[in-house]
Amino acid sequence: MEQLQGKEAAEERKSILLVDDMVSNVKLLARHLDDYKLYFALDGATALAVAEQCQPDVILLDVMMPDMDGFEICRHLKGNGRTQKIPVIFVTAKNSEDDEELGLQVGAIDFISKPVNGAILRARISNHLELKEHRDNLTGLLSEKSSELDETYEKLLHAEKLSTLGKLTSSISHEFSSPLFGMEQILTTFREQEKNADRKNMLEVCIGECRRLRDLIRSMQSFGRPTTSHKCPTDLNTIINDVLYLCAKIFEKNNIHIEKKLQSVPRVDAVEDQMKQVLFNLITNACDAVPQEGGRIMVSTVRQARHVILEVADNGCGIGADDLQAVFAPFFTTKQEDRGTGLGLSICYGIVTSHNGTIEVKSPPGDGAVFTVRIPVPEES
Repeated sequence: MEQLQGKEAAEERKSILLVDDMVSNVKLLARHLDDYKLYFALDGATALAVAEQCQPDVILLDVMMPDMDGFEICRHLKGNGRTQKIPVIFVTAKNSEDDEELGLQVGAIDFISKPVNGAILRARISNHLELKEHRDNLTGLLSEKSSELDETYEKLLHAEKLSTLGKLTSSISHEFSSPLFGMEQILTTFREQEKNADRKNMLEVCIGECRRLRDLIRSMQSFGRPTTSHKCPTDLNTIINDVLYLCAKIFEKNNIHIEKKLQSVPRVDAVEDQMKQVLFNLITNACDAVPQEGGRIMVSTVRQARHVILEVADNGCGIGADDLQAVFAPFFTTKQEDRGTGLGLSICYGIVTSHNGTIEVKSPPGDGAVFTVRIPVPEES
């Protein structure tokens, strides 16, 4: 039998499993198919084992076999998940219409009668291999598109969740504002009328808490409001202070020490609420990363040439070298499923990029992580 030379040529050849209990018939078929990679089986059990192990592209199967006939072999092939998609062509001396009908019913794609015409055999095999290739390509494409649809659905689901959360936050904040303002006014009136110094101080504390809640509600309304996408001169230091104020209870609850190193920096053209979202995502990620005791987060700003640099650093567990390249990819997360969606850093990347800026991360082994955001300074500054 003529052999193709070289490993690459051998890998390109399609493979065929020849199943016939007569060695002479196998040799005859092999002569017609000498440019294919061929496997052989003289009984049903061997045919099933070779088909599962070698995964041929086509199986040529005789009907009249001693241990189990070809119809039974075909049923087993089609009932096995590893072999059910391999095209089966019956090549047999049984040529009645009933035999052909039964062969097609058990899963064969063609029925060729003996004696075999070599040219017709080769043409039919070539046609079925081409159809199989198209089917495999279509299956792969459908699988790929299905995965894309699933990913898009997850994104839409998450976006809808964020939208609902924003509306809920805005509604709750609005409902709280009016009674809180009324309580503050009443407490202020009582404080002005109170003569006892201790009770006056207690009222002062209550008024201070009302003001703190009012500021917190204002921050929540700003953060939950749909983005305007309108860029305007924005002070990043003010954004940092607002977001840190919003997260103050998180820091207190988890004993996290916050260090600020904010230099005087020029304003940048930015969408204010989007930059708040960037900083909020970076801060909350850092909170999840730092240890329960002794957690530290440092936020800093500095001007470098034509950019304002904002950095968020932590002393947490850091990011593995294998994960550093993927942290900004959608749905990538090292958190547990109930603690992260894998969209926070991807959203940060999209927002910063839309501001003509850059965001990068460094994580020296055992030394936490540092996220650096660079936003360009307007020319007139």
